[in-house]
Amino acid sequence: MAKPQAFTALLALLIAVAALAPAGPVAAAERYVSDELHITFRRGPGSQYKIYRVLPTGTRVETLPPPEGADYSEQTLEQWAYVRADGQTGWVQERFLMDQRPARLRIGDVEQELAAARSEIEELESQLAAAESDKAGLQEELAAAEERIATLEGELEKAQRGYELVEANEELKERVSKLIERREALKERNRRLQSSDRRDWFLAGAGVLVGGLLLGLILPRLRPRRRGLGGDL
Repeated sequence: MAKPQAFTALLALLIAVAALAPAGPVAAAERYVSDELHITFRRGPGSQYKIYRVLPTGTRVETLPPPEGADYSEQTLEQWAYVRADGQTGWVQERFLMDQRPARLRIGDVEQELAAARSEIEELESQLAAAESDKAGLQEELAAAEERIATLEGELEKAQRGYELVEANEELKERVSKLIERREALKERNRRLQSSDRRDWFLAGAGVLVGGLLLGLILPRLRPRRRGLGGDL
């Protein structure tokens, strides 16, 4: 019976030692100074250590594992937290830290957001009223623009008809110009033909005249001479 009792006592002792053993390094976590107005930021975990400065409500701090080699009791580490604030490390009382920003500051943020939302609503309502006012003017401008478009479409149709007439007129002018050129070409050809006929007649007349002259010169020489009365019979 002694051995089971001894084993039980040893097991209880190991559990107690494990419970009292300091916890391993804790990962850094983001915390906030609670609703207290100010808390002290000290060099060590106790009121006997030097105060670096005071931290106002809502100051963001980063909790860190205790420095290596620091020999602090478990009770001390439960009451004090090793933190970094604005790049400086020190100790603050754990009970003054909280995981969320203080309600007072969060309420202030909500009030600011609410005021901004109300201001935005007022601005939107003002813009809506201005838009309603502009809407009537825009409708009038739209009606005037549509009327102007209808007028321009009518003018465009007339212009298109006029353009067709201009094209037809230009086509007729081109045909007349070609006919005139053809007429002038025919006149020039007729003139050349008449000039050629006169030249041919002139040459023919000259030929006849020259031929008559030649005959007049040659025929007398071709007549036989008369024999004399005292010639041979």
